[in-house]
Amino acid sequence: MNIPFAPDPLKDQFFLQDEATIIRMVDLAELNKNDTVLEIGAGTGNLTSELAKHAGKVISFEIDPRFGPLLAKLPRNVEVHLEDAWDFAQLHGKFRKKKIYNKIVSNLPYSFCERLMHNLTFLDFDKVILLVPLKFLNTLSTNPIFKSFLTYQLEFKVDKSNFYPQPKTNSAVISLSSLPDPISSNNLPLFLKQYIYQHENQKVINSLREGLIKFTRFTKGDVLSKKQAAQLVSEFQINPQLLETTPGAMIYEEIDRHYSSASS
Repeated sequence: MNIPFAPDPLKDQFFLQDEATIIRMVDLAELNKNDTVLEIGAGTGNLTSELAKHAGKVISFEIDPRFGPLLAKLPRNVEVHLEDAWDFAQLHGKFRKKKIYNKIVSNLPYSFCERLMHNLTFLDFDKVILLVPLKFLNTLSTNPIFKSFLTYQLEFKVDKSNFYPQPKTNSAVISLSSLPDPISSNNLPLFLKQYIYQHENQKVINSLREGLIKFTRFTKGDVLSKKQAAQLVSEFQINPQLLETTPGAMIYEEIDRHYSSASS
């Protein structure tokens, strides 16, 4: 790979060199000319150019301005931003709004992986295909917030020898999907976990009460009073200290514990 300057590992600059992997990623995205794709971490543009062949538009972000001259040579349907993608992602990621892009395909910078997952919990997307460090799959499997919104499929693994410079870990290409809408699937525990996260600045006790009231209205058309909701929350037998704080990882486990014991 001909890069006219030294890659910066501190910026997570590990460039995928294997063309077969790039083609497989683009195939997995099932692109057509009606699709607008978001790419984070364009680097030299090798994945970007393949995306541009199949999508109607590619919105591509690269934080390192040194790549500007390389990316300026991309096809006209590529919109290049030489800036941090995070402000853009946050702006288009609240409360499951349909975005100006409907698919995401990226060889993600390692430092961006968790931030993007948090953003995806709020997004309405059609396809997400990501190349991530292999060890990140453990985070996807164990993080209580990610598990409350997303499910992933391991598509294939990518050996670290396919990158320049070579990282310390192997990678994996994954596809991500949103979990079924908890209202449509009548899944109260999932609804409460999602509701708590979407109101992360509120005390847990308030989010649980409001969530129970809204779920009852949405699924049954009934009115649950604040007093009734408070009584239901008391039956969770959650540590009062947890209820009086903003949500942390333990509250998601407590909700699972309550409904697991209730169904057994």
